[in-house]
Amino acid sequence: MQIGGTRPEEAKVFDDHAGYAQFIHEDGEAYGSFEVFWTDSLIEDACAPDWQPGWYWWACSPGYLPDSDPTGPFSTSYRAYADAREED
Repeated sequence: MQIGGTRPEEAKVFDDHAGYAQFIHEDGEAYGSFEVFWTDSLIEDACAPDWQPGWYWWACSPGYLPDSDPTGPFSTSYRAYADAREED
């Protein structure tokens, strides 16, 4: 299986943008946060029963449940991070 042309075992190492980051308004003001994370197994969850291996992001603050459904999969953490930044 490949994720955007990258094998999962290779994609896992592209983790420079894993973790939490803040959304940024066009005026440069920070607000809210999102988490970029890797999963390599199907997760049985009511909101995302069809997860595939790859990088995902969702609106989420540290220590709290996610505020959105996961978006992905992406082949690198940077691609997930960039997609999240496009959402703000």
